[in-house]
Amino acid sequence: MQELLRQVVPLALAAAVSPTVLAVAVLTLTASRRPVARGVLFTVGVFVVVGVLTVLGLTVMAHVTDHPSATRRAVSDGVDVVFGLVLLTLAARSAFRRRSDHTDEPVAAPNDDHAARTGLGAAFVTGLVMMATNVTSIVLYLPAMKEVTKSEVSETDKAIATVLAMLLVSLPAWLPVLLRVIAPGPSQRVLTRLNTTIQRHQHTIVLTVEVLFGVYLLAKGLQV
Repeated sequence: MQELLRQVVPLALAAAVSPTVLAVAVLTLTASRRPVARGVLFTVGVFVVVGVLTVLGLTVMAHVTDHPSATRRAVSDGVDVVFGLVLLTLAARSAFRRRSDHTDEPVAAPNDDHAARTGLGAAFVTGLVMMATNVTSIVLYLPAMKEVTKSEVSETDKAIATVLAMLLVSLPAWLPVLLRVIAPGPSQRVLTRLNTTIQRHQHTIVLTVEVLFGVYLLAKGLQV
């Protein structure tokens, strides 16, 4: 179990580094009308996508790695190489965009007036869209599911690792809501400052994650 968590947790935490999801979650909680309800529905939307990715990831990865031991290891390594190359490609794209833009620009997200005019369903749809288009997080999350499928631990341990991965990757969505419920005033100030800092350095943060884990998966797949 410990070995499985050592493989899954870093990937899930890296997938949780999502400035866009955090920004929208914080802005959703600043709505003048029913902010907590909107935040909860936004989080549910994120969880729905994470759930779909989990099912697809476990199913597809189980099928891909369903081979005799030697072939299974080769296929597993090949999957790591592919995801590593995808992350490095995303990193190259991020670097190119940063050079083109010259500065970090804030993520476009619904403001308070927009949130006040729209129904609660809009928050749910926003959560769906934000997570479904979060390519870097998805590319990092699927290898975590591969580690679960190929692990030889019990089904209970696999279930625990899967649930933990789901909670970690969706952290930017549910943590602001939880803090807003527990400590409305202080959490709002802290999250706003955190969001401002992250947005200011969003390109650097995402680029760093893409490069580090792209190299990690590539080296892991190539057994360097």
